[in-house]
Order: sequence, then C-alpha cells, then structure tokens
Amino acid sequence: MKDYKSDYEPLIYGWFHNRNWNGPQNETDIWDFRRDKPSDYAHPTQKPVELPAKAINNSSKTGNSILDLFGGSGSTLIACEQLNRKCYMMEIDPFYCSVIIERWEKLTGNKAKKV
Repeated sequence: MKDYKSDYEPLIYGWFHNRNWNGPQNETDIWDFRRDKPSDYAHPTQKPVELPAKAINNSSKTGNSILDLFGGSGSTLIACEQLNRKCYMMEIDPFYCSVIIERWEKLTGNKAKKV
C-alpha cells in the first residue's frame, strides 16, 4: 500500500549500439500527455497514441520495425500505422487481440488477415 498516487509509468527502452537519436536534443525523460477519457478505454492501462508515437519518432526511422510485447489496446500499432513503421505485437488475452484488430481495421479501413 502506498501513501501517494503514482503520477507516472516507467518505460523500458532498448537500442542497438549503432542507433541514431531522431528526437530533439533537449528531450527530457518526463513526458506529460493527456490520458484518453476513461469512457473511451478499451483496456485498463490504455495509453494515448501520442505517447508511443513520441518514443517511436525519437528512436526510429520510416520503415523501421517496432516490437511491443504487451499489445493491450493497440496504441503502439496505431502509432506505427500513422508513422509508417512496421509493428510486431503480441497480446496474451484473446479479448484484447480482438480490440487491437478492431481499432486497426477502423483506422485503416482494411480487413485484418488472421494467420
């Protein structure tokens, strides 16, 4: 039990030795984004698309691959679609897999192909 309510979430960030930083040189490690409205949540820990988009923009180039092992509501997939990145995503819960597919289909107008 904590006395204070957390006002942050940690982010795990990895890179290769020959990486390029694409973000601004004055980027800080505190990012403040307005949360999605709780009534719009499709997942309990849903993130606004702008949050993964910022990390993706700062650390990758158009056409690069992005890995998200905790797909949740698909915010990373949506950001990758908007930024022209390839997204590889996993989600263990079949219900949230359906949520991710539905969000992607709504955004793109395409029909997902299940493999």
